[in-house]
Amino acid sequence: MDFFRNPRVRLGLREQPNIWEAGEDKPEMRTKRLTRRGFLATTAGASFGGIVSPAFPVKVAAKNNAGSRLPLGHDPRTLADSGASHGRVPDYQDRKSTSDRLPRKVTVGTVMQPFWGKHPGLEKRLHLLTDIVDRLQVQSQERYGRGLDLAVLPEMAVTGEGESVGNAMEWSFPLEGPVKDTFVRKALEHHCHIVVPLYLLEGKNTKSCSNAAVLFGRKGEVAGIYRKVHLVVDSQTDALEHGATPGKEVPVFSCDFGKLGIQICYDMDFDYGWRELARQGAEIVAWPTQSPQTTRPVPRAIEGSTYIISSTWRHNASIFEPTGKIISQVRWQQIMGDPSSAGNLLLDNNTLVQEFDLSYAIVPWSATLKNGELLTRTFGDKVGYRYYEDEDRGLFWSNDPQMTIRQMLRTLNLEEEREELQQARERYSKAGVPDS
Repeated sequence: MDFFRNPRVRLGLREQPNIWEAGEDKPEMRTKRLTRRGFLATTAGASFGGIVSPAFPVKVAAKNNAGSRLPLGHDPRTLADSGASHGRVPDYQDRKSTSDRLPRKVTVGTVMQPFWGKHPGLEKRLHLLTDIVDRLQVQSQERYGRGLDLAVLPEMAVTGEGESVGNAMEWSFPLEGPVKDTFVRKALEHHCHIVVPLYLLEGKNTKSCSNAAVLFGRKGEVAGIYRKVHLVVDSQTDALEHGATPGKEVPVFSCDFGKLGIQICYDMDFDYGWRELARQGAEIVAWPTQSPQTTRPVPRAIEGSTYIISSTWRHNASIFEPTGKIISQVRWQQIMGDPSSAGNLLLDNNTLVQEFDLSYAIVPWSATLKNGELLTRTFGDKVGYRYYEDEDRGLFWSNDPQMTIRQMLRTLNLEEEREELQQARERYSKAGVPDS
């Protein structure tokens, strides 16, 4: 195959950077930009405030078949359901492709905002959080000419983490009352879903609370609650996260734009929740977190075939696509000061809005693909993609409301990566070659 005989074709000229600090000049590269309005417009990559978007041919990266370890005591071919039943872990090649569905554009917003220090009081904190949602909505309108579908706030955004932490019960809030009333109004005002994390007071009589994320729907309803399963363990006292109670379920919420899962901070380090979300078909995972990790989310996005939206306290907030690549990111800037002392301030340039398509195909390198240019020549602005020369694959989507990306690929006799891998496995099976 030319793929192996001609490494110069495979490697391209150089690795293209796709993240910049706010205010930096971006290299000039072509961008294929998806658009909700009519699906057909093409615009150059741009940043608003502190957000950064890729400015290369809405070209990007790949999927990996690496396996993940299950919790101790689990068979490597099974996983726990939200209840107690068990089922087979879906192999990478078995997971359903979305390339046969018509375009589904989704606009998400996230933020990098710390919440350390003395709590300002619930009213002031809720005002700060609703200001952030308002800013995301304005940003979405200015970039895409339409409002948000989903806003994700950081872990413990309502409660924060005070100077003297103590027992989580002492600084938890009930859902009923100001918290619910505030975000019901805000979800209705902007007609969007909002993920609101807090230490949730479950009941004073039971003296229980959880590190939770409440999902408010477009109509102001409480669409669901995820309670953090993997609480941080105090290495000295063996206590679970300031006395909080761990969650027992990993639900997936069916939203009008697609299937949404939630994981919180330390959940990132454990396979169970991510396998559950993949099993249930989650397409987007909101990840409110104190930790701004960017390495661990990569295999989670690849193995789960999901977009991951991090909403953090410091360093960066990022959006990962199913190839594992970061497609948008906002970073902490020196002018923002010390994160530990900025907990009650509405910062500038700390929000991020990004639109992407949940109906996509990951396509491997081929000589005829020409890094995606074959589709551009054939379909023009009706196709969008991010192709990564450093990964020899790209993520492609349709901007034509009447045609799927799979139909486009079939027209050009191009295969998805999962199809190529399946063919390889079938041949390996005949040859007696192990494939995992």
